[in-house]
Parts: sequence; structure tokens; C-alpha cells
Amino acid sequence: MKSIIKNSVLLLAALSLGSCNDWLDVNEDPNNPTNVAPEFVLPAAQISVAGVVGGDFAIIGGLWAQHWTQSNASSQYRNIDSYDLTPSDYDIAWTELYAGGLNDFEDVKIKATATGNNNMVLQAVAVQTYGFQMLADWFDKIPLTEALQVETIKAPKYDEGPAVYAELLKRLDAALALDFGNGKSTAVSSDLVYGGLSADQQIDQWKRFVNTLKLKMYLRQTASANSAQAIAAIKAMLDANTPLLEGHAAITKFVDEPNRSNPLYENNVRQLNTSTNLRLSRTLQSYLQANNDDARLAAYFTPGATGQSGLAQGDFNSTAAPTTPSVAKMTATDPFYFFSIDEVYFMLSESYLRIGNDAKAKEFYDKAVAAAYAKFNIAFDPKMIATGGVYAYPSAGNMEAKLKAIIYQKWVAMFRQGHEAFWDQARTGYPEKSPVAVTDTKYVPGQWTSSVTAVTQGRALPKRVPYTAASKDVNPNIPAAASVTDKIWWMK
Repeated sequence: MKSIIKNSVLLLAALSLGSCNDWLDVNEDPNNPTNVAPEFVLPAAQISVAGVVGGDFAIIGGLWAQHWTQSNASSQYRNIDSYDLTPSDYDIAWTELYAGGLNDFEDVKIKATATGNNNMVLQAVAVQTYGFQMLADWFDKIPLTEALQVETIKAPKYDEGPAVYAELLKRLDAALALDFGNGKSTAVSSDLVYGGLSADQQIDQWKRFVNTLKLKMYLRQTASANSAQAIAAIKAMLDANTPLLEGHAAITKFVDEPNRSNPLYENNVRQLNTSTNLRLSRTLQSYLQANNDDARLAAYFTPGATGQSGLAQGDFNSTAAPTTPSVAKMTATDPFYFFSIDEVYFMLSESYLRIGNDAKAKEFYDKAVAAAYAKFNIAFDPKMIATGGVYAYPSAGNMEAKLKAIIYQKWVAMFRQGHEAFWDQARTGYPEKSPVAVTDTKYVPGQWTSSVTAVTQGRALPKRVPYTAASKDVNPNIPAAASVTDKIWWMK
């Protein structure tokens, strides 16, 4: 997999700074920021995490969430779409996170703690935890408690998945408990997410980011052995009116230049010198067309010569496929979302449903669906969620019917954030896995199908990424090899 390299990350970070010349004059190895001021390292670390999550992880997320599928006219992602991953496929993503963004955030935390700028510490903990959680959800066991201590620990242990989550939540709580009124917690203008705000406003937004991340991590555990504790924690947050994000948490400073553009566009279009690798999956097409949702289909995909047409998931060898299937839309200046506001509203809808507040669940469901359209500048007809509408909240249904409605709509909304839809399906079972192919007359629109070219036993859906060769080569503590169909600990 291609990835935005560290030098390019540093150049993009410079976009947010007052003097690019001063930044580029730093006489230090950019891959070893030991003596670089933390306000310069912070944006590089932010974009390093965004580059992996919004690049390599967004590509596999969209494929495995059946938003898009591999083109029948190219071959870049055939192994992903057929679930045929090798340990070396995600070496770059793994290394970029551990040696890049996560390591850089550790440097920021140490230096910001020394100066007392707890605003900067909060920001570093927030996005570093976000990055660790992404790794944990793809790989299950990861180095955490002994990670990033290269001077003293050369081969860190791999922590168990539940222990990783517990430690990350502990770190988030510790960051929230910092003293932000110490007179040293100044604004960080180089912050790529909230850099234009005052110190107080910035601290408020990053606290909301941390709280939102906590809520997501609790929701992730609702099908696990920790379900009761997770739901209790969700209830405590909601009962306390814990401040959550009220707008997108995004990086929007991309420009249409090599290595300075949106990471999905950079990885999938510019670096491959083609814009047609990712085509419309018939799974998503069937659902949108069954609900007369042509507006979202048009916002997500450029139609082929015969209109909107998709491929069966993984059907990249078919000679009967459309000659010009619809192409996934993406541009160099698209935002990267750590959290989009529709995602937050869907999380709140599910959270209220799980604690028995159906009125609030419906309220946030309705807000989420409308916000999902707004995110792509699509005109929204409120009749769609009104009584009798195609996306109306099933108030008269049981909890499963309501959860299904929430997760289906979140699945459709997470276009370009497909990893979240993929994980929601693995956690809730929605959308359901179809017992028949998408071409079968009994197929139910929107149900997920196994890839036509799946190599897994029984053509099972994938659940995870294998442990990387990059780690195995240097760390004898790596767990035994895992299959792509092995569940992450919190999965249903």
C-alpha cells in the first residue's frame, strides 16, 4: 500500500504555520523530531495519523463496507477485495503510525508537559489515542503500554484488546483532568483541526473530541463481554450531559498539489495516476436505488456511459460486468474527518436507544440522516424521515428494528469513512449478510454479499487485518498469525 511519507507530511503541516521558510530551514532529520518545537511536530503528527486512516484504512474500509469495489479494468486492490491479505500489505500503514504520528505525539506530550501547556498535551493525547484505537480495531492486540519507548524497550509486548481499550480510556480521562487554568495552556495556532480558535475555545473543542472518542469506544464494546459496563458508562455520560462534538472534527487545509492533498485522493488517484480504481458496489447501489435515493448515488459516484451501474462485490474478473461502472468521487481538497457530525449524531442515536430513551434516539437519528446529506451538499427532503417515509425511524418497532435503521443509515452516510461502517457491521450484524448473491431474485437490497472472488473458507466476510511482517521482522513478541476472518475481541 502506498502512503503519504513523512517528508510530505511535514510540508503539509507547514501550510498552517506563519513562516514556511523558518520551518523548512530546520537543520534536523525530519524523521527524528527530538529537537523540534512541539508546535511544529503537532500538525505533522496529526496529518500522519490522518494520512493512514484517511488513505490506506479508508480504502480497505470502503471495500469491506461494500461502498465500492475493485474496478474490472485494473488490479490495484484485488487482494483486498478478495480478502487475500498478506502480512506485508499493511507494513507501511503500521510503520507510519508507530514511527510517525504516534511517536511524534509522544514527543509533543513530553515537551508540552514540561512547559505546562496542557492544551497541547490534550491535543496530543486525543489524536494519539485515536490512532491507537484504529490500530486496535484492525489488528486486535497491539503494542501499547511498552510502545514508543525505543531507547529502553526494543521489543514491546502486545497488549490484549480489552486491556488496550481500558488503558486508552484511562489516558483520555487523565487528559481531561489536567489543569487548563494554569496560565500556561495557551492556544496552539498550528493545530490543523481547531488552530484558528482562542485557547479556551480550542480546549473546549478538544475536550469534546475526547468525550466523543470515549463514547465511540464504549459503543464498540456493546456486543462484547464488557457490554454491561460499556452501557453503564454510556448512560453516565448522557445523564451528565457530557459535552460532545457539535460540528465536524476535520482537516480541511488540503491543496491540489502532490503530497499535500486529501490522503484518499493522494493514495488512490494521484499516486496511482488513475481515478477509476474504485467502482460502485452493487450492494450500496441496490439499497439507494430501492429507496429512490438517486441524489446520494450521484453525490458519491460519477456514472458510466449507461448511467449509474455497479459491480457485484469483488467481481473484478467478470466479462459480463458493465463496461463502464460508476466511479467513486473524490477530490484533492476533500476534508478528512476524524469525526463527522452525522457520525456523532448516529452514535448518540444508538446510545440513547441502548439506555431506553427512544424519544432522544429518534431525535438524533433524524438529525443524523439530515446531516449526512448536508455533509455532501445534497438537498434533503424531510419527507424521507417523516412518518411513512423511506427512512422513517421505526418508532413502533422493537429495539432490533430501531438499531437496524440507525446502522443502515450510518452505513450509507460513512462513504469515504467506510472503516466505521465495516466495524459497525461486525459489531451489530447490520447490514445483514445475504444468503444469496446480489444477482439473485431473492436478494434483499443493501444486504452484504461475500466477495465473488473471496478466498476465505466458506467465503466468509473478513474481520481484521493480519499482523504485519514489519513487526514480525523486529519483534519476537508478536502474536501467532491471525486469519482475516478471526474476530476482534469486541465483535459480535
